Amino acid sequence: MMESPCYQKGNLSCLSCHQMHHPEPDSEAMHAWREDQLSHPNQSNQECLSCHKNIQQDLTAHTHHAPTSSGSECYNCHMPHTTYGLLKAIRSHQIDVPSIQNNLLTGRPNACNLCHLDRSLAWSADYLKQWDAQPTPLLKPEHEHRAASLNWLIKGDAGLRALAAWHYGWEPAKQASGTGWQVPLLATLLEDPYSAVRYIAARSLRSYKGMEDLSHDFIGSPEDWAQSMDDVTRKWRQMSSDGQGPRDPEKVLFKDARQLDLETIKQWQSERSNRSMDLQE
Repeated sequence: MMESPCYQKGNLSCLSCHQMHHPEPDSEAMHAWREDQLSHPNQSNQECLSCHKNIQQDLTAHTHHAPTSSGSECYNCHMPHTTYGLLKAIRSHQIDVPSIQNNLLTGRPNACNLCHLDRSLAWSADYLKQWDAQPTPLLKPEHEHRAASLNWLIKGDAGLRALAAWHYGWEPAKQASGTGWQVPLLATLLEDPYSAVRYIAARSLRSYKGMEDLSHDFIGSPEDWAQSMDDVTRKWRQMSSDGQGPRDPEKVLFKDARQLDLETIKQWQSERSNRSMDLQE
């Protein structure tokens, strides 16, 4: 945050959003405050717009999203959830703009594809070129056609897999991407090598219709994890006739609306980044 223009040229500080002590000990509001120690649990754009008054006059012209949508909430684009901690994704405090080029250079996911889970990097790059005149970077063929989130969910290192699994349960992302098709893909992480990733995947799965009572022993045995994955996939197949398939199956590694492309998924898993990371909490 201290490196951002909002701090260096404006009045932004930690206390713009956070408060260290809650004024109502043991209250219901205090229990909600414990999550992120935010001054106002339902954060709005007001802190940003108090300085960026020109944007406030026509919010949609800046965000290119409906004014009441999550895509018009300043921090979803400029402070996306790209930091791992406390068994969840946490907002970045490096205030920045969405950039596919930065995504490719650093490996840090971009805000567009963390919300539009079923879209490719090329799709996001096209819109950023139209809206902000960002140059389109050189992309691999898989980035042209496949959903970027699948690269992070399957091929990424443990940190990226944790972030992607969390976003697959994030309500704004589900609203933008459609719901249901994510279930069998999340299920593949129930036997991930990292217990933190298994835990987050199970929690995200419970946010889907029909999966609320999912029981998964994330510190159990590989046999238990494999059984959980099979149980979730089987249950999803039984429910998938209720419109829970993807809008564009091929982009999210499906053969059709009800069947995963398991061959490609296994190929991608063989290309996974296995660098060691400390994700203990």
